[in-house]
Amino acid sequence: MAAAMKRSGRAPDASSKIPLPHPDQKECESLLVVQGLDVVYRTRELRLRALHDVSFDVRPGQIVGVVGESGCGKSTLSAALMRLLPPNGEITSGSIRFQGRDLSSLTPEQIRQMRGREMAMIFQDPLTSLNPTFTVGTQLIDVQAAHRQGHRDRALLRDRAVKMLTNVGIPDAVERINDYPHQFSGGMRQRIMIAMTLILEPQLLIADEPTSALDVTLEAQVLELLRRLRADKGTAILFISHDLGVVAQLCDRVVVMYAGRAVEDGDVESLFERPLHPYTKALLETVPSRERRGERLATIPGRVPSLSALPSGCKFAPRCSFVQEVNRGKEPRYLEVDGRHVRCNMYDPASGYQGAGIQQLENG
Repeated sequence: MAAAMKRSGRAPDASSKIPLPHPDQKECESLLVVQGLDVVYRTRELRLRALHDVSFDVRPGQIVGVVGESGCGKSTLSAALMRLLPPNGEITSGSIRFQGRDLSSLTPEQIRQMRGREMAMIFQDPLTSLNPTFTVGTQLIDVQAAHRQGHRDRALLRDRAVKMLTNVGIPDAVERINDYPHQFSGGMRQRIMIAMTLILEPQLLIADEPTSALDVTLEAQVLELLRRLRADKGTAILFISHDLGVVAQLCDRVVVMYAGRAVEDGDVESLFERPLHPYTKALLETVPSRERRGERLATIPGRVPSLSALPSGCKFAPRCSFVQEVNRGKEPRYLEVDGRHVRCNMYDPASGYQGAGIQQLENG
């Protein structure tokens, strides 16, 4: 991806901006449509907005990356999509539509039936997701029995489990199906979790940092497995990660998150070649590159703001080298720019940003 690390170009002029389309226009072709999603965490003293106005879609067979630093809202987003927010978490506005259905209208039992069978999730740490007191085989069989009505023959379900373990690269699956989770390495446990999510053949797989605890060799094996899933089954994947190098290899599109907001969304090649948002540009500059060999590795000054102390206006303004006074008081709109979406006042002529629409990211 050497070419993908090049930065270039001038921001599009104002004529290229059109309003963000309503999700109804996309539902005929999108598997998942998230529109204007807000999530709030409540404490005794505070009401913390963890997500604000998050919008994106995932089409069948597409791999969409979600990137950003720790604390940007990536894991909250995955929990909201799966309706697995903690008791103090609440979706306060916006919509999540899966296969055209508004998930907020489903009962808890309907959501439970949907999880696993239609939408599944791979968590960052498989050891916390697998029950240590049951064998891998028992857990794979029970998942099928719970979701496949009329399929209660445990011998058949066991055969299917063995086949799935073999498909994800577990050697000697016939024997190892009787082992407990602690008897497997970290990479093998992650493969077991992938097998457990895929055994019901969901249409959408949410992978929340699935390779962050793995070494480079195991990471490559898991990524290859995800590629084969898409190629063989047409599975759509929402891949949540902080690793831009992995995202560049795997994903078709990327959603960049910052302080609970989607700040840029576009196809992976365009986003890596010519980032629009200053935060995206700053993230890319922190990635080691052969083009900058021998140079000091770039960092982003400051840190992601706490939910209890979010700045007014643009949340990235305190760390942004393109900041103007208007950014400190005006929350940017999410606009479409040349087929991508970006949340930045420098692309919005109505924002009052001086030179809006012609700002060059390489200067700053």
